[in-house]
Amino acid sequence: MIEITNDDIKQLSDEELRELIGLLCEAELRSLGLSTAGVTWGGDQNAKDGGVDVREEGFIPRTTTIFQVKRTNMSASSIMNEMRPKGKLRETISQLADVDGAYIIVCSKNSTSDQMFQDRKNAMREALVDHPGTSRIKVDFYDSNRIASWVRNHPSMILWVKDK
Repeated sequence: MIEITNDDIKQLSDEELRELIGLLCEAELRSLGLSTAGVTWGGDQNAKDGGVDVREEGFIPRTTTIFQVKRTNMSASSIMNEMRPKGKLRETISQLADVDGAYIIVCSKNSTSDQMFQDRKNAMREALVDHPGTSRIKVDFYDSNRIASWVRNHPSMILWVKDK
């Protein structure tokens, strides 16, 4: 059996990681018998994107979910700068409050302990604290281990990662 580990995830380039998350969203929807039409990603990986690398409308955990994909290490302190550049909450994130959406930071370089995971989620909640309605936004952090677990749910994606 071909195994996938967090080390495999860590080896992906920034562009490959973003593509993997987009493909995983599609695979997840397909497995639920849902349309993949709402999954979008593309363009230049480094373009100004308002904090959106992959958008999925119809994926668990919420109907509208935004994934911010990073290959670099995202510490709890760097999360505030990502979500609130120059101290202002990104418009794309604040709009999630209107649709009870979710914002997930995906970081392939991190392999977090439970405390580090909680610190990152707390930093995400802190970035939302003073903005109206953002308490309705679900936040989450996917490190290399959680990405590898997600990949293992979709055997064809294991082959994709190994090929990269």
